[in-house]
Amino acid sequence: MRTTADQLRDVLDHWQSGTGPLYSQLADAIVSLAEAGSLDHGTRLPSERALADALHLSRNTVTAAYQRLRDEEWLEVRPGAAPTLGSRARGLDGMSYQDRFARILPGVQAPLVGLSSACPPPAPVVSEALRDPAAMIDGSVSAGTGYAALGDPDLVRAIVEHLRARGIDAHPDEVVVTAGGQQALWLAVTALAGPSCPVAMEAVAYPGVFDAIASAGSRPLALPMTPDGLDVAASVKLIRAARPDVAYLTSFQNPTGTALAAEDAARLLAAAEAAGTTVIDDRITGELALTGSPRTPFAALGTGATVVTIGGLSKIFWGGMRIGWLHTNATLATQLRNRKAAMDLGSPAFFQQLATRFLTAHYDATLAWRLDSMRESLAATVDAIAEHGLDWEFRMPDGGPCLWVRIPGGNAERFAARAADAGVPVAPGPAFEVIPGAGAEYFRLPFYLPPEDMRLGVKMLAERAA
Repeated sequence: MRTTADQLRDVLDHWQSGTGPLYSQLADAIVSLAEAGSLDHGTRLPSERALADALHLSRNTVTAAYQRLRDEEWLEVRPGAAPTLGSRARGLDGMSYQDRFARILPGVQAPLVGLSSACPPPAPVVSEALRDPAAMIDGSVSAGTGYAALGDPDLVRAIVEHLRARGIDAHPDEVVVTAGGQQALWLAVTALAGPSCPVAMEAVAYPGVFDAIASAGSRPLALPMTPDGLDVAASVKLIRAARPDVAYLTSFQNPTGTALAAEDAARLLAAAEAAGTTVIDDRITGELALTGSPRTPFAALGTGATVVTIGGLSKIFWGGMRIGWLHTNATLATQLRNRKAAMDLGSPAFFQQLATRFLTAHYDATLAWRLDSMRESLAATVDAIAEHGLDWEFRMPDGGPCLWVRIPGGNAERFAARAADAGVPVAPGPAFEVIPGAGAEYFRLPFYLPPEDMRLGVKMLAERAA
């Protein structure tokens, strides 16, 4: 892959840090792009003269920057050939996708306080439905074949109404019913991402997406983040320069709990439209607004960008409610619907019927109940952290079920290992990072459990942190 001087200039905008000689700042900026996945191993860089002209620098400055990159094995130069990114730029060599996912899944033995998975216990309506399912769905639970491979029509209509109520002009032939949001994400990424182009995503992201990216033969491209969420200006420039096939974004970001304002989302969508990038809007936690109203879905913002919207019931009703969906254009939806049916013959008809009832008759009340419960548990968690005098740092989330906690000077992997030994497993930051090291001092702390369980969990974690 060749990077022109103009492309590198665009992605290097504001590269000067103001400290150190210019050649060193330029070299550091190119290293940052390689670490973020924007420049991969083997990428051909522009000649010294071309880059100097594009950046309005002296050729000596670029020569010195390239020399430093050669000395540190970031750059290889062969006689008569363009310089290429060398042995240190082999993509993102962090944790494997299997190891990432293992960090967020519960173990075989039930923990004393399980905090590794951000999966909620069942809402009251779910417990009621499982005690007397026939009463909930007004009919036999064993009628027919037991599966609805292409999606139960009643459920599809309920999803369409759910999406329309949120401003998305959805139609039944544009909806794919899936076995939860994870399958919806996997279907979308593997259909849209190509092996020659990266998937843009937040610099720390839900671990389940890495498997999908690997299955597509693609690679992640880290969109820069600040403590308050996505760095929109830098992300816009990166999307325009790298032109990824797909940009994967989350509403109430997992794991940080941050959210985009509508105007920032519109800027990202405009950049995606210009770059020909399809945006996957993962709204699995998008209704869990702790500090106000849910964010408007990207597909409802009225831009010309191509958007795939993912949703589901597991984060509101119960982790075991493995019913999700994706909304896209009718052509892609037909392809994915048939592909999903070939994979597993469809989600069980019984759970699809339950999902229909939950969406049409119990959604608003259950969402209100879940948010009240989460706010109580979050307050108990924060109080317990203060009570035990912990120096943990975190930003109160705008939404979603998790705190993204920094242990100043700590090692998240070692802390997570000690916590697991104590029966309080947590997911360490490296499971979420796109750029190696971005999560080294962090762990994710879900607060779905009742307040008394959260207090006990923090107490036990405090003992392991001592």
